[in-house]
Amino acid sequence: MKILKNLLIFVCFFSNILWAGDIIDNLEAKLKTISGKEKINVLNALAKAYYEKSPKKSMSYAEQALELAGKADDQKDKADALHNIGVACKYLGNYGKALGYYLESLKIRENIGDEEGIANSLHHIGNIYDYLKNYDQALKYHQNALKIREERGDKKGTADSLHNIGVICHQLNRYTKALEYYQKGLKIREEISDKKGIAGSLNNIGVVYKHIINYPESLDYYLDALKIFEELGIQYEIANISNNIGELYLKLNNYDRAFSYLGQGLKIAQRIEAKELIRENYAFHSDMHAAKGEYQKSLEYYKLSSQMKDRIFTEESSKKVADMQAKYESEKKEKEIELLKKDNHIQQLALGKQKLLKNSLLAGFFFVLILAFVVYNRYRLKKKAHAELEAAHNIITSEKAKSDKLLLNVLPVRVANDLKEKGETEPESFDNVTVYFSDIVGFTNLSSQLEPRFLINELNDIVTAFDNIIEKNQCERIKTIGDAYLCVCGMPEENPNHAENIVNSATEIIQYLTERNHYSKIHWNIRVGIHTGKVVGGVVGIKKYIYDVFGDTINTASRMESNSKPMKINISETTHEIVKNKFKFIERDSIFVKGKGEMKMYFINNGLVVKS
Repeated sequence: MKILKNLLIFVCFFSNILWAGDIIDNLEAKLKTISGKEKINVLNALAKAYYEKSPKKSMSYAEQALELAGKADDQKDKADALHNIGVACKYLGNYGKALGYYLESLKIRENIGDEEGIANSLHHIGNIYDYLKNYDQALKYHQNALKIREERGDKKGTADSLHNIGVICHQLNRYTKALEYYQKGLKIREEISDKKGIAGSLNNIGVVYKHIINYPESLDYYLDALKIFEELGIQYEIANISNNIGELYLKLNNYDRAFSYLGQGLKIAQRIEAKELIRENYAFHSDMHAAKGEYQKSLEYYKLSSQMKDRIFTEESSKKVADMQAKYESEKKEKEIELLKKDNHIQQLALGKQKLLKNSLLAGFFFVLILAFVVYNRYRLKKKAHAELEAAHNIITSEKAKSDKLLLNVLPVRVANDLKEKGETEPESFDNVTVYFSDIVGFTNLSSQLEPRFLINELNDIVTAFDNIIEKNQCERIKTIGDAYLCVCGMPEENPNHAENIVNSATEIIQYLTERNHYSKIHWNIRVGIHTGKVVGGVVGIKKYIYDVFGDTINTASRMESNSKPMKINISETTHEIVKNKFKFIERDSIFVKGKGEMKMYFINNGLVVKS
């Protein structure tokens, strides 16, 4: 019986695919023979038909519709075209541009009172804020869209809004609420036979079951959703669910099936240039190779994922999003103020006319009264403008302070000042610098056993403590590389106590971790290496400034760390000569170091016991 049911579904969906293909062919053929408003409607219809099939073609048709609608001064068609361009941008991963077009379309639809269009715009703006992880804004827009759609009796729209509110609850880890909204949306979609919507609901329910570790239930929902999307020919969603299934098989340690589905998803995502799906797929590939012990391949895919993330989310796009939202809100408020002024003006005229008819003397009195009101109002407005100007100045001052603080979190103080004053900074060589290098013992095995969010919280807590310790000892953190931590003393500001400060920092760090391991569920142990010598430092890059250090001293410090032991501080002979009278040491046998030969090393005798 189940086989017959699936066969019937396949026949219906295959018919829909052929029918959809015929519609596109018919519309493109018709486009060559029409003009005016009819041509605008066909262009917008083609833009919608190509949303997921080919976002670039969709954008091309929508831009043509926008140009013709602008010439014809047809506001509704213009709003539809702007909205269609926004959808195409979304599928291409250009969320900042998509939001700009959605807001412009919403403004027009509000002006002409197009309630269906307003709800549609609110719906899509909510989706963009979801992608940008601004869940409060996303929830606000989806709830406003749901209210309009329920009032209009729009079942499909209501189901879509319920589904999207479920997505926000899902993102906030409210899984029971998410399932409740998804199931409500699915029920309506089944009532109205919205096949694409049914598939979307099935996929998201599968994601919830994955998060509550019910993998068999999750897989069933995923496969049902994938089957529908494949039969509908919706490439974006096929790639999306292939990614989801690949990730699930990865969690089930079925690497062959994971590789198969991830390969299918990546191929489609690259073909349709869906940047977010490509980034997600690279991340899953990285996790899969790491789980198989193929760390070089894992690192390659991790780098690809990071590069794609940088392309999607940049400071420039975030700024554009904020500017466009502010512009929309500002224009909306100006319009409301203008309407209020018009209403007030009409009321004043009517009142003046009525009183003029009653008594001319009273009219004169009211004239004086109105004049006094105007003078007072001008004074009040001037006072308000002054207050607003002062508030704006305070905001600018505050934002500048935040900007300076952020810059100092990335670069040393002197380098940051050079960049602000001159726009550039020259690399420098420092002869007396002590370098600290540490690495977490067994990090790869531990990280594979922990949930990503818990792992990041742990690393953030540890690195923050390290930062506080080295700052107290007048040292400078250069960077972290995964679980490795690199800091220096003696640059970019010279410090005669550079070696002593670094050794003090290392001792305090070991003390901190030892105490933390007494109460933490996860026990983190590190190896520490320290070396002193000549270091070159400077800013690398022109778009995202990074202060980095170079030289043989860095490599030697790394060798000291790799030849250290858990919760031990291993220092070179050079550093030992500087601080030998200030700390207790355990002399080690000479150790052969690749590229260096035999080297003498010393452990700092801190008297601490490692808890495994």
